[in-house]
Amino acid sequence: MKNKVSFDSQLTKFGIGLFETIRVEKTALDLDMHMDRMFKSIELLKLNIKYDKKFLKEAILNYIKENKIENKALRLTIFDEGYNISIRDIVYDEETYNRGYKLTISPIKRGDSIIYRHKTTNYYENIYTKRYASENNFDDGIFVNQQDIILECSMSNIFFIKEDKIYTPHRNLPILNGIMKEHIFEICKNLNIEVIERETSLKEIENFDFVFISNSLMKVMKVSQINKIVYPVSNEIFNKIIHYCGT
Repeated sequence: MKNKVSFDSQLTKFGIGLFETIRVEKTALDLDMHMDRMFKSIELLKLNIKYDKKFLKEAILNYIKENKIENKALRLTIFDEGYNISIRDIVYDEETYNRGYKLTISPIKRGDSIIYRHKTTNYYENIYTKRYASENNFDDGIFVNQQDIILECSMSNIFFIKEDKIYTPHRNLPILNGIMKEHIFEICKNLNIEVIERETSLKEIENFDFVFISNSLMKVMKVSQINKIVYPVSNEIFNKIIHYCGT
C-alpha cells in the first residue's frame, strides 16, 4: 500500500484514479458491490491498474481486521502507482438525521461526460459545490445540466416523493448511480412502492411532497429544504424505507 505519490504519477499530474468510500460497521458493508463498480470503471475507462479484485478485497479485509476498524468510513484509492486505504469518521449523527439536509443549486452546470458516471479522483466540481453550499448555509448542492434537469448532489443521489410514488433522475443521465440507490430500488420493489426514473426539472421541485438523498455512508437522509422551498419533516413512504435501511 502506498502512502506517497510521485510527481510522475497520473494521479498527481492529471487526477487520474478511482476511489470507493465504504461504510464499515462490524464489517465492510456492500464490499462486493463497491469492488464490482470499481472494476467496471477500470474496464470502461481503460485504466492501467495492476491489482485484481481479489487482491484489493483481501487488502481491505486485512486492514479492517489488523486495525480493528469499526463504525468508520474506509476509502480505497487506486491509481497507476498503486493503491491506498484510509479511514475517517462518519460525520452523520442523530441530530443531522432529525433536522435533515438543506440543499441549494450548484453554480456549476454539467454537460454530458462519461466521467460523471464513475467515481474518479477528479473530484473538484464536487468539492467546489460542497464548499459553495456550506458558505451559503446549506449542507450540499444539487447539480443540474444546461436545461436545468436535476442530476444529483455533490456526494449523493436524490429522490422525490409525490403521493405514493418515488421519482429519481434516470440512470442514463450523467450521474454516479450509487450503491445505496440500488438498495433503495430493491427495498421499494419488496414494499411494492413504485420508483420512476425520469428527467425532473428545477421548475417541478416545489410540487413534490417530500425529498431525500442517499449514499453509502449516510444511507438515507431526508431533505428539509431546497433553497427557499421547505418540505415536511416526515413522510410515510420514507419512514418505511428508513426501517429497512437501518439508519
